[in-house]
Order: sequence, then structure tokens, then C-alpha cells
Amino acid sequence: MGQLQHLFNSHSFWARGRQRDDLQRMLRGSQVAVSAWSGRELIGFGRATSDGVYRALLWDVVVHSGHQGQGLGRMLVQRLLASPELSGVERIYLMTTNSAGFYQRLGFEPVTQQLLLHKQS
Repeated sequence: MGQLQHLFNSHSFWARGRQRDDLQRMLRGSQVAVSAWSGRELIGFGRATSDGVYRALLWDVVVHSGHQGQGLGRMLVQRLLASPELSGVERIYLMTTNSAGFYQRLGFEPVTQQLLLHKQS
């Protein structure tokens, strides 16, 4: 769990400060998680939640900054999409702040007819 926490803290702005207990709960609630390693170092991670039929969401795709631009992010997303938990799902969504171009190159399209809403607890 420490390596995942370190990857988030060091190589993402949106997942900094996540606590180990919360990360464990997050993983238990995810239908699929993928990781990439360089030796014993975690250098990439992604996960998804889904109902297995109609909808899925990709979450927390992050690649160590020293390994970006080498196809690792593409591989993580492709492995998520090919997983049995997501392979037959009707629609797969994701949210991104600054990587839309990356995801569009992987076949994702902007959704303009829907509005993203959130409620903070």
C-alpha cells in the first residue's frame, strides 16, 4: 500500500494525501485494478468500477513521471478495458482535468449532452 500511496503523492495532483486505510477500502470496492512495475517499484496504476453490464468508470490512472511517454498509460488503459469485468460493458466513462487528448487517442470521446454533478460529503 505504501508504494501506491507514494505513486499518488509524487505523480498526481488529484490523489495526493490519500490514507492507507482509505486506499485499501478503495481497492476492495474496485472491480478491476492494474499495475505496472519496474523491478520492485510501482510505476503505474489504474482501476475501474462497474456494474458489469451497462456502465463502468475508469479511475486513478497514473504513471510515474519518469516513465511517461513510453506507452505505459496506454497499456494500463487497454488492460482495464480488456478485463473481463469491463469487456462487455455498454459505456465506459472517465473524468480528466488535463489529459483529454491522451484519452481521445485511445477512442474516448467528449460527452457534451451530459452534465457532471458532484456532492461532497
